[in-house]
Amino acid sequence: MKKLLLTTGLLVLSVAPSQASEMQYTLRVDGITCPFCIATSEKALKKIDGVNQISSDLKKGTITLCADSKKVSLTDEQLTKLFLEKGFTYKGMEKAEQCTIPNKS
Repeated sequence: MKKLLLTTGLLVLSVAPSQASEMQYTLRVDGITCPFCIATSEKALKKIDGVNQISSDLKKGTITLCADSKKVSLTDEQLTKLFLEKGFTYKGMEKAEQCTIPNKS
């Protein structure tokens, strides 16, 4: 019985670190109307330590990013300031516990 509990405990511990701790943020931004706007915004977001992937939808005016939830916790205040400095208006965000942006390999 002890052996079974020990094995189960070790199995749980070995699986836990491999589980992704990523959070997905979908940001709504007014003023991103061209590819240069997207590039400028993505460059600023990539400077945030822990941001892993970024995808943008120019037609919808959204930028979706995946970030390490242990390093990054984006706030409305932080994003308002970041986008204002770039000449855009941050409108809000949606969060998801899982990243759905396909990896670009």
